[in-house]
Amino acid sequence: MTLSVISSDLTTLLGHFNVNIAWSDEVAKYLDSYPAAERQALREEFETCLQLDTLGMERFRRSTACNAKDEATARRFFNDVYRYAFEGGEEPYVPDYAVS
Repeated sequence: MTLSVISSDLTTLLGHFNVNIAWSDEVAKYLDSYPAAERQALREEFETCLQLDTLGMERFRRSTACNAKDEATARRFFNDVYRYAFEGGEEPYVPDYAVS
């Protein structure tokens, strides 16, 4: 399976959920470091990836250093990350989505 090409900014945002570094609580600070237009562009890129269903198990593994339970769970994780980053949703807890 090939990974879709995503920006380094989105890759970095998703990498905040890597269990080896666990910077997910720094997501707001990361996003606040961008000017409004760039933050909006990042949000739109993330939305597009979700709409096109391009974030799956392989991207989950690369972003979190864990294996997702299945493709649907990986997609749910990325939707939850989006809500956390841009809509004030709850912080996703990676082990809830990963194979034990």
